[in-house]
Amino acid sequence: MLAISVDHVYAHRAWAASLAGMPFPLLADWSKDLTRRYGILDERRGVARRSVFVVDAEGILRYKNTAFDARKAEHFDEAIDALAKA
Repeated sequence: MLAISVDHVYAHRAWAASLAGMPFPLLADWSKDLTRRYGILDERRGVARRSVFVVDAEGILRYKNTAFDARKAEHFDEAIDALAKA
């Protein structure tokens, strides 16, 4: 599991420190290449939409939610279910 953000690595470090660490890597897509490839980059604002992708060990996309809302428990449930099946 990993997280990807278009924020700079220094912002990631500060955010992770505010959470007392992260249990998985947080990657900086500073060039915005990856978020652009996944179709979640808002080009006008220069930010990525909060999204969840589950890719299995063979590299097959098993789940995606490109409108992930952290306030909705069902979004977490769907992602966790997809992880368990991947």
